[in-house]
Amino acid sequence: MQWILALILLLAACNRSTDPAVSARDSTLAQVNNTRITVDQFNQKWSQLPDGIRAAYSGPNGKKDFLGELITRELLLEKAHRMKLDQDKAVGDRVADFKDRLLLDAALHELVEKKIEVTEDDLTSYFNVHRDALPAIEEARAGHILVKTEAEAKALLARLRRGANFAALARTHSIDPGSKDKGGDLGVVRKGRTLPEIEEAVFGLKPGRISGVVKTAYGYHLVRVQNRQTRKPLAVDDVRDEIRQAVVKEKETALFEGLIKTLKTESKIVISDSLLASIGDHVAPNHDSSSAGRH
Repeated sequence: MQWILALILLLAACNRSTDPAVSARDSTLAQVNNTRITVDQFNQKWSQLPDGIRAAYSGPNGKKDFLGELITRELLLEKAHRMKLDQDKAVGDRVADFKDRLLLDAALHELVEKKIEVTEDDLTSYFNVHRDALPAIEEARAGHILVKTEAEAKALLARLRRGANFAALARTHSIDPGSKDKGGDLGVVRKGRTLPEIEEAVFGLKPGRISGVVKTAYGYHLVRVQNRQTRKPLAVDDVRDEIRQAVVKEKETALFEGLIKTLKTESKIVISDSLLASIGDHVAPNHDSSSAGRH
């Protein structure tokens, strides 16, 4: 139940348009009383799903189930409107607060994030300055067998423990098209750049060992580690993603601080020091959300 509610809250509401011009441009996938769920709307919501949640709808009835969740959301929204919850002051305050946060996000995107450019010289300069402080890279040569069911994974694990050849089983049984023909070989797996469940298995194994059954959104895995190593980054390409994030953060911080300084210079700000001093050190939280005002 909690998972379904989280998904319903994640999804944006479908448009309630009855414009015949709009109807002509798009096909109605489902009708919920006066609300249309169109093919375009369905595709948009589907594309916005996080990968892990979308994987849960990978079965033959997945898209029908997902449409069912969209319908459920609309039914709940209609019920909320009939109860006039949209007119409730506490709800209105929360909507206003959420709108402010959206506006702040949009402003920061337009005024800061969109203005950031990272050049190759920026990356090289950062690498040269921070080379000695950059964290070591942990890598492992690993392989896996991916199957659809836990029962199949357990059966293969039993065979491996009896001495079956890992590569041969991967070629025969794995459903990972990128590695099965290579005997399950994943190449060099770097810590921090793979699925958390796989990473935990890979870097928790001693070389030559095979994991127990590992479940991910893609199915059930058996993981084998051939060797592991820890090394210092030798070039920009070793840590390109990491130093890019660091450079972006530095540029965003500088641009943001400059923006706020400019806005303060252009604005008239008056602070009542006496009122500020009169406020207690610990302001008690207001537990009655219905009486909370927006300032």
